Amino acid sequence: MNSIPCFQERLKLIEKVKNRFITLAKKRGDPLYLFDKKEVQKNVQMFKDAFRKEGVDVHLFYATKSNYYPGLLKTVVEEGENLDVSSRRELDLALKSGAKNIIYTGPAKTEKDFELILKHHKKITVNLESLRELELLAKMAKTKKTIVRCGVRIYTKMQTGWTKFGIPMEELADFFHQAQRHSSILFCGIHFHISFNKTSEQYVKTIEELACYLKINLTERERKKFEYLDIGGGFYPQQWQAFYGWNPEQKTDLSTDCFNVVFEDKIRPRTLPLNVQPIELFAKKISATFKTKILPLLPCVTLYAEPGRFISHSSMHFLLNLTDIKNDRMGIADAGNNMVGWELFQFYYYAPIFNLSQFTTTREIPFITYGSLCTPDDIWGYYMYTKGQPKEGDILLMPYQGAYTYTLAQEFIREIPPVIDLEY
Repeated sequence: MNSIPCFQERLKLIEKVKNRFITLAKKRGDPLYLFDKKEVQKNVQMFKDAFRKEGVDVHLFYATKSNYYPGLLKTVVEEGENLDVSSRRELDLALKSGAKNIIYTGPAKTEKDFELILKHHKKITVNLESLRELELLAKMAKTKKTIVRCGVRIYTKMQTGWTKFGIPMEELADFFHQAQRHSSILFCGIHFHISFNKTSEQYVKTIEELACYLKINLTERERKKFEYLDIGGGFYPQQWQAFYGWNPEQKTDLSTDCFNVVFEDKIRPRTLPLNVQPIELFAKKISATFKTKILPLLPCVTLYAEPGRFISHSSMHFLLNLTDIKNDRMGIADAGNNMVGWELFQFYYYAPIFNLSQFTTTREIPFITYGSLCTPDDIWGYYMYTKGQPKEGDILLMPYQGAYTYTLAQEFIREIPPVIDLEY
């Protein structure tokens, strides 16, 4: 069974709520983000259940950077889960959401970071990135007569290109021994991070590498001091996003010829789906490796995960109005890609656009939907689901686009639209 509803089930949900969305659009008269609390609840439980089925009670720390909308953070906390933050700003948001357990990650932490961390240290675990951070935090904590719970981020050959973060795994034993010198530091965790992870392979190989290292370089007594292994990363969900068939390499130097390719509509398939393992398979592979490789060496360890994209991807929808029709092949909506912060849909990803005013799930035509920013690099998409020819005033929906969109939104030319909480 797939880990998200199939395409047809999602279409049925859109059809069920489309009239309500149309009413919202007409009432507000502006572009909107629509926040769907039920999607967050479903995704949290789906993630947890996948690991529970494999006999691992994973502790979930939602990555705030994926989508920091306060209603989303509060929903995660209400579900009994925790938050991962990477700045003082995000920590403030986490505290306001009522989070009881917070992981603080991110490189180049400063005295100001540690001042706020120390103020709320009972709720926070710090994933350190360097010896400088260790020494600075230990000194500040000692001055305040406080003990801070900490781990360290490592990288292995599986994290090529991410050497900005953490320490080489080969330095873990030395870091451990340095941390033991400080009475103000409870050093008890190991963290690594993997991004753009469409399969479990990198997780499995990193855990295997780590297990080999720990067995050789730390004693049994030392290994018993560890309390958590934090496998960071967003866990790609199975989603609607895909590559354009005529731009599979995601080139950013598209010429006007690309429009001819779109309008001629000869390339099949139009889109190339992202091939992503279902969360059940992620959990199966990771859990098996964790139980066989890590627990025999670190018997006191709990598995932590930091899913951001997986939890937030379906939590928000974009509601737009088609304001101007330029010709029968293109029109302009009343919002631009400042809503997502970058040219997400121009060069990179396809996501379906539905004309709610002429709703259909079977007819998708070539039609370029531009945004309303004063720049040509502002395109929502090259195709539209619509019964007939799009008209001025039609209401458009781009559903399930909650990850790394609202978070990156910017007031470039236009203001950032408001968020409406959906209630079913």
